[in-house]
Amino acid sequence: MQIKGVTIRGLLNAIDLAFGAGASRRITGSLAPDIRAALEPVVLASSMYPIEVANAIHEAVRTQLGGGSLSASRKLGAVAARDDFSGVYRVFIRIADYQRLLQGIERAWRQYNSRGEVSWTLRGESEADCAIRDVSGFSEAMWHSIAGRFETMLVLSGAKHASVVVNDWSDNHVSLRARWTP
Repeated sequence: MQIKGVTIRGLLNAIDLAFGAGASRRITGSLAPDIRAALEPVVLASSMYPIEVANAIHEAVRTQLGGGSLSASRKLGAVAARDDFSGVYRVFIRIADYQRLLQGIERAWRQYNSRGEVSWTLRGESEADCAIRDVSGFSEAMWHSIAGRFETMLVLSGAKHASVVVNDWSDNHVSLRARWTP
C-alpha cells in the first residue's frame, strides 16, 4: 500500500506544530536509514510513498514524543486536521452538515491512499460508526491519529464536542465509533 507525499509532508509539518519547531527533524533523524532515504532530499507532494514510511513516523512520534502513549498520536491527528482546514479550506468544512462531512471523508480517502474503503453508518443525528477496510500496514498509532483527525474535523464543522473511539483495529482495518454534540 502507498500513501501520497502530501500526506507525509502534512504529517511532518503537524509534528512541528504539535511538538515544537525541529521536532520533525528529530523524528526523521531517528528513523531507519531506508525510511529516512525515502524522505530525502525532499518529500514530493504528488509522489506515492510506501505506507511503511508513514507508519515509522507515527511510531517514532508515539515512542519519542509521546512516551509510548497514544495521546501523542491523537494530538498529531488533531493538529494536522486544524492545519489542513485552516485558511480558505475552513469554509468548506463549516458549510457541510455532518452527513456530508462523513461522506466527504469516504471520497477523500482514495485521493491520498492507494487503496482502502471507508464507510460510515449514521446512528441518529450525533453518532456514527466508521469502518476502514482493504488497507495494509497501518499501526495502532496511525489509527489513533486518524481518530484524532476525525474528532477535530467534527468540531471544525460545528460540533461543540466530539469523540472518536477506536473499537477494533489491525494493520488492515479499523472500526471507529464517533459521537458528537451538535
